[in-house]
Amino acid sequence: MTASSTADGTTRLPLSFNQEFLRMFDSGDESGPFGPRFHMVGVWRLTGPVDPDHLRGALADVVDRHEPLRSQIVREAGAGHQRVFPATPPRLDVRECPGVPVAERARRAQELRREIEAGTLDINELPHLRAVLLRFDARDAVLLLQTHHTATDGMSMRLLARDLAAYYTARKDGTDAGLPPVRPYHEFVAWEREQAASAATARSLDHWRRKLRDARLTALRTDHLKSAGLPSVTAAYRFTVGADLVSGATALAKDACCSPFMVLLAAYYRLVHRITGATDVVVSTHTPGRANGKFNDTVGSFFNFLPLRVDLAGCADVGELLRRTRATCLDAYAHDIPAIQLFEALPDLMSLAMRDDHAPVTFQVFPRARALEEDEGDPDAGTPAFSEIPWQPQSAPVVSELPDGALWTLSFEPSGEAMGNLMYRTDRFDEATVVRMADEYREVLRELLAEAAAPVARAA
Repeated sequence: MTASSTADGTTRLPLSFNQEFLRMFDSGDESGPFGPRFHMVGVWRLTGPVDPDHLRGALADVVDRHEPLRSQIVREAGAGHQRVFPATPPRLDVRECPGVPVAERARRAQELRREIEAGTLDINELPHLRAVLLRFDARDAVLLLQTHHTATDGMSMRLLARDLAAYYTARKDGTDAGLPPVRPYHEFVAWEREQAASAATARSLDHWRRKLRDARLTALRTDHLKSAGLPSVTAAYRFTVGADLVSGATALAKDACCSPFMVLLAAYYRLVHRITGATDVVVSTHTPGRANGKFNDTVGSFFNFLPLRVDLAGCADVGELLRRTRATCLDAYAHDIPAIQLFEALPDLMSLAMRDDHAPVTFQVFPRARALEEDEGDPDAGTPAFSEIPWQPQSAPVVSELPDGALWTLSFEPSGEAMGNLMYRTDRFDEATVVRMADEYREVLRELLAEAAAPVARAA
């Protein structure tokens, strides 16, 4: 089946396992993963002249390249399906802001982020992409991209910016964009469905049945009952993890043959134990879900849910905690299969998280935000350079919607710090609870690093 034969809006294509996973939380068109607040926002600084017409054309090129931006998910009884439509140009809102002092421009960029995060994006309108250009002067601007989360994930946002920069240059110079060929998302769906029937997947399912026997995802007690029916809003508490803690975690990871994520996760395990008293802890995280490298340039919703179970009983020191955390992570990575298959095989895994007085909490770490290496631009030649603008420690009362509970994201920044973005449902958790958890996490991480200052046995 060719890409052109699927893009007329008439061909029924199967959903990906990720999309089926999202359907588990479907609460209609007004809320949940298919509602208008389930979106993603990325912000980039553009240094150099920006021609809005070239930018509009480049945005249209991006939509044409990536079919999830022009696909509609049909949520009918049964399996559901999706349809790919011909490309249409996305909306570009150009806002002129002359006279803003240089020292004020970063704040204006964050205000724009919070404004769009609090807004909506109708899943029934194509394409699933909107852009806002905030121009301070002829050589300094901010570009914001908003997408629906059913069409993109974190890696996809950076791919969009990379491709947009390449298409902009191509339109300005009248040349080819020089981008690598991209495999359409529906080919990934076909590939993963072939994998689902493979012997390797069967072995992974057997592994998870053993690993998670009698396990329950460790949920946290909430401030408000789900049955209370409070208004459903997702907010974000944003905070900084100091450069001293980040460098300490990075050094410890190197010494213990771990990744920085494993060290930060180990601290989170200790935090969960402190809050709940549990020693059999199952933490959920997200993986890129891109096991097949042929789709590394494909935009779409690939991310996957992965449960990480660690037994903290008898964990005498940091070295042992890191060994167990490392073993758990490597084991899970080797058996990373679509979450919906896990839930089908382990129907009780989420039972604690579904209780009226508990909610699931997910922990993830993002790699460092950076300028686009693939196309750094040439401001002197009339092509803007793109650089990603990270979160700032300014909380937001309304952000992209979570199905339930809370989501921790730690993102390494060029400054050496890590930015924490703790999203939470305000109908489940109070802000004071979330702030306390973030403070306690930094405290636990500092204690863990201090404990590890003594010689640590290397993680095997």
